[in-house]
Amino acid sequence: MTQTSISVWGSCVSRDIFNRKFIENYKDYFQVLHDQQHVSVISLMATPYTKDVGELTGDVTKFYKDVFKRDLSKKYLEDLKENPPEFLIMDFYTDTFYGSVVEKTGTIITNKLWQYRKLNYFSELKLGKEYSVYKNSFDFIEKWKTSFDEFMRFMKSYCPKTKIIINKAKFVNKYWDEEENEFFNITKLNKDNWKEFHIDRFNIIWNLFDTYAIEKYQLDSINFDIKKYYGDENHEWGLFYVHYNQQYYEDLFESLIKIVEIEKQPKFQKIIQKLGFQ
Repeated sequence: MTQTSISVWGSCVSRDIFNRKFIENYKDYFQVLHDQQHVSVISLMATPYTKDVGELTGDVTKFYKDVFKRDLSKKYLEDLKENPPEFLIMDFYTDTFYGSVVEKTGTIITNKLWQYRKLNYFSELKLGKEYSVYKNSFDFIEKWKTSFDEFMRFMKSYCPKTKIIINKAKFVNKYWDEEENEFFNITKLNKDNWKEFHIDRFNIIWNLFDTYAIEKYQLDSINFDIKKYYGDENHEWGLFYVHYNQQYYEDLFESLIKIVEIEKQPKFQKIIQKLGFQ
């Protein structure tokens, strides 16, 4: 299989299969043209923030400094326009978990304020209405749908040949404890005071976003087996609700390859295979 160009938008649940720590030989199959992590759909499709933020300082990694700047600039759209990929894989973790917040200039940023507050430039922002599952679920969902529709119009105009794949990952609330040799709930271990209700609510909203995108625009998707995947206490990024056991990454990568192989076939052959006759 020759290298296929791909872009990644979402979070580590999609990006990590293009990391040699998880999938050692991913470069045998894919060339990652660009990626955007932790920027919500509502934020990306808002008016760009045009003021110069200068050099960022604060107790934040370079990664999150870059995320903050790109969250404001909406540069990912320019990346896609300048170099359209053959495929784009995306997930809606960031939208579900963080939501978005309006800034006084009219732009909207991802509501990842626990990180952004550590940056010296954050005090320059004047934040207003929040869109999230916590504050206003109905307004949030309607705003998200409008923004996603706008994104799809953008893709039709500038990346008409790009095939979009929705990664239907979800929050899990169990992890395997190797010492005890049994599963435990992550909510009982974490100090964020979450309960299972919150995890379920996140997954309901996430599933709604997935369904809207897939059904309205007939997009390819990769399913998530919530009974098969679980949190990994030895995960590269630490134990969390979307940091899974290694099997998840291997299965996701294999599913992605299958979709790419089908989509690259001649149209008639592709239809036949999707219908399950081959």
